[in-house]
Amino acid sequence: MNRAITIVKKYGFQLLTVAIVIYVLAFHVEYDELLRTFARVSWTFVLLAIIANLCSIMLKVASWKFIFDYTFEGIRGRWRDLTSALMIGFLVNLVIPARVGELARAFVISRRQTLQGAPVSRSTVFGTIVLERVFDGVAMAMIVIYGIVHMDLPGWADKGAIVLLAISFFFAAVMIVLEIKREKLQESADQAQATLEEHHPWWKRGGIKLYGVIARFSEGQKVLRNPGRVAAICCTTAASWLSQLIAVYLSLRAFHLGHIGILGALLLLILINIAGAMPATPGNVGVFQLATVIPLTVTYDIPKTMAIAFSIGLQIIEGSIGLIGGSACLLHEGLKFDQVKTGARELEEEAEEEVEEEAEEEVEEEGPG
Repeated sequence: MNRAITIVKKYGFQLLTVAIVIYVLAFHVEYDELLRTFARVSWTFVLLAIIANLCSIMLKVASWKFIFDYTFEGIRGRWRDLTSALMIGFLVNLVIPARVGELARAFVISRRQTLQGAPVSRSTVFGTIVLERVFDGVAMAMIVIYGIVHMDLPGWADKGAIVLLAISFFFAAVMIVLEIKREKLQESADQAQATLEEHHPWWKRGGIKLYGVIARFSEGQKVLRNPGRVAAICCTTAASWLSQLIAVYLSLRAFHLGHIGILGALLLLILINIAGAMPATPGNVGVFQLATVIPLTVTYDIPKTMAIAFSIGLQIIEGSIGLIGGSACLLHEGLKFDQVKTGARELEEEAEEEVEEEAEEEVEEEGPG
């Protein structure tokens, strides 16, 4: 009972969002037609869509590997380890609506490197993941710009696109600045750490430690000074998005909606990713349906029941890889979901915990009065 109350308090808004969306969509479903739609699905195209999604994932791994291998001198990330970390990250994002999956990736791969006798900084690993996501976000921003110029996006999508563009380019600028200032930043962090003494105020000690975390994080941007690798990352990232587009189109074909065409698939891809940029529910359930059902019914006059069936099918096709693959990788790593979640949270709160610990120590040293 207490656990149920805790879940409601923590995820009340997300659960309410899911309930409202499902309730609203349920009014527009003809259940006999829904079952007939699924019965007519072409499983050949479903399989091809899954393969296209798998190709997209492996291209993401390739992008990450280009960054990872250049970051850590003498250390090369193994394909299976990076793939395992990415899959587990997908699984965490399906369950927790806060993009904790990227932090989980850092935890899993740093743990794996430690077990192999080649430990790496978790902050630096997270820096490589953020950079990979920035490349991914900038590529998505280019697609969104094309959609704004050439497609009739809904009003909410236009606003969401602007937010997505601003976030993508802001983080891209931050990554570039961190790389330009990387050597100076690390030198300053080392000097500050060398002069750190116990009598310094807690906030100064905590600030210097946080400065060190940022310096280690900036190591993940070293690859930006290698034009060849940057070009390779851009190519694999673009190919990953192309694979996702093909997967959406094949999914449309699976539900006999191929007449919408590749541009219709592109519109759906844009709206799904705009809606998913700010995840509000576990697995984006409900929000994903709105992002697909609205354009299908309004722009292409697809019957509501068929549109809802497709939205459910597409989410299953995309989510099944993260669910099945992530679960298998958890078993392979010998981890439990709670361990990964805890490890991810620890990385997220690492800097704050250091500052808080220093504050507590300072209070204890000063004593009452």
